[in-house]
Amino acid sequence: MQLGRERIIEAAVELFNKKGYMGTSVQDIAVKLGFTKAALYYYFQRKEEILWEIVDRSMCTAERRMQEIAGQEMPVVERIKQIIFNQIMNVKDDAPYMTIFFYDNIHLPPEKLKIINSRRRNYEKSIAAVIQQGIEEGVLEPVDALLTVYGILGMCNWIIHWYDPSGPCKPEEIAELNARIILRGILKEKE
Repeated sequence: MQLGRERIIEAAVELFNKKGYMGTSVQDIAVKLGFTKAALYYYFQRKEEILWEIVDRSMCTAERRMQEIAGQEMPVVERIKQIIFNQIMNVKDDAPYMTIFFYDNIHLPPEKLKIINSRRRNYEKSIAAVIQQGIEEGVLEPVDALLTVYGILGMCNWIIHWYDPSGPCKPEEIAELNARIILRGILKEKE
């Protein structure tokens, strides 16, 4: 079987999830693939490059899904529901990648960590803009938009710790419940 970037990344994702980024060596990845370390270095010069590829892919998926929502016409409450659904699907669909994103991005080289943190802040600001729009339209209570975003993302991202695909709840049900809980807290009461 031929070695390539995708095979290396998939093996690294599996090992990083099993042993942690710091507990996994390039030698471990090479052994898993049945190749030498030197063969891996043809594709990636350093283990941090593999980590960057994984973290970047996770962020790209979230950004792409957010852009899809932004490109659709819908009321602000529906947009918030879609954001919650997409965030849960990001975590569910790419759980091995997202686990590394959440726990191991701190091991990126400083310049890459700065890039990913900037992108993450922009992602959060795009959600905050939706919350702010709802406030300005009089649909949502006058809450701190960014703090609300942190609450939404914390609630959605935490499923990485407890969600079991073979369990009784489907991701869509979790998203619906999260949306109801969040919206009941920020929807403006009708007078």
